[in-house]
Amino acid sequence: MEVADISHSLAASGLRLCGIEEPGTHLPTWGAWVATGCRPDEGRRDVVVTKDDPDFLDSANSAWFRLAEDEGLFDENGEFLLAVPGGPGDKASRMQWARVKLMDSWDIFANRSDADSELFGAEGFPEFVMLSTDGNLVLRATTWGNGSIGLVVLPHPRRMETISRYVERRSANPKTPPHERAEGTNWLSSPA
Repeated sequence: MEVADISHSLAASGLRLCGIEEPGTHLPTWGAWVATGCRPDEGRRDVVVTKDDPDFLDSANSAWFRLAEDEGLFDENGEFLLAVPGGPGDKASRMQWARVKLMDSWDIFANRSDADSELFGAEGFPEFVMLSTDGNLVLRATTWGNGSIGLVVLPHPRRMETISRYVERRSANPKTPPHERAEGTNWLSSPA
């Protein structure tokens, strides 16, 4: 996905693209997706919006914003990172971090066109991952098997054994694309 397309799709949800991050400067996007595999004793916190909620998508937006604000997703400029298509490699790794900011009017869980679905998932079936700009918080949205929206917050992903071990294994695997091995190695060797 080209930067102009990403910017257009983000704007449709009320997010302004502030820039694309350099690969290897943060937890790899493919490592952040693993947040749903972390355990509560690792600091994982879940909020679920049930499908039978009469204001399902509005409730999901409200829950997302409360978590993002309370847990520290936004930096001092109101910016955060969102995994978007466009990086090199196979489908699972063609993601990169985009630095974004909420506009005055935003709707993360709104109706989606086909292009927008690459950023947030299909309408009512979200699949996305966000990271604070300091790398200290992952916020992951997913759709559980019963149709409920799950929001997973994971503070200090570097301290999470599930994520660290996954990044270590993937970075050491010779079948992992070289750019992914480099991203993982950079993150693992960077100061905590």
